[in-house]
Amino acid sequence: MGLEFLWMMVQTFVALAIVCGLAYLIFRVVMPRVNFNYSSNNMVRVVDRISIDARKSLCVIEVAGKWMLISVTENGVQLVSELDADEAKKAAEEIKLVREKQTATALGSNFADKLAQLMKKKEGGKK
Repeated sequence: MGLEFLWMMVQTFVALAIVCGLAYLIFRVVMPRVNFNYSSNNMVRVVDRISIDARKSLCVIEVAGKWMLISVTENGVQLVSELDADEAKKAAEEIKLVREKQTATALGSNFADKLAQLMKKKEGGKK
């Protein structure tokens, strides 16, 4: 009876680890790469958004070729500034490249670094 319970607990923890691992992969790898613009024919495109707090955020939007910085609060939406279209496009492309590089580096180097640390610890313990 005790071994059956122990085996069920092991199976439960393995299943939980698999579910948590899949959730991590979905939220850290898949979701940032998914484009939520369902139609490319939209006149309005949210280029970037950053939350200032729970109810306030800044957005860079492109509307019919014009780029604008707007603030979004619970009281409404306000234009902060109109941006130079060419400079904004360059900045958006640079940010996109940096984010892709950070994602690739975070996925690869974190695992590689941790593996190297584990290997060093094992080598240090054998001496």
